[in-house]
Amino acid sequence: MAKEMNKAGLSGKTKKVYLFYDGEKYKDPLYVGINGMNWLIVRGEEVEVPVEVAEVIEHQLEQDKHTAQMMRDLSKKAKELKELEE
Repeated sequence: MAKEMNKAGLSGKTKKVYLFYDGEKYKDPLYVGINGMNWLIVRGEEVEVPVEVAEVIEHQLEQDKHTAQMMRDLSKKAKELKELEE
């Protein structure tokens, strides 16, 4: 495994991550692929993954937060425009 990780350009360092699990929308494992290597990260358990995988997960969570904020902002603007039209 270490040889494959090195070939994929991974450092070999690890980090613990925890993915939210709710039994509904967030129940399935999270797939992460980097340079030909693949991981399925279990939700609801703390697991140790390569730091590069943890970084991908962190970026995804940040992007999700950003997207949720944009959706709230656009929804608010749409509501305000609708009220102006009335």
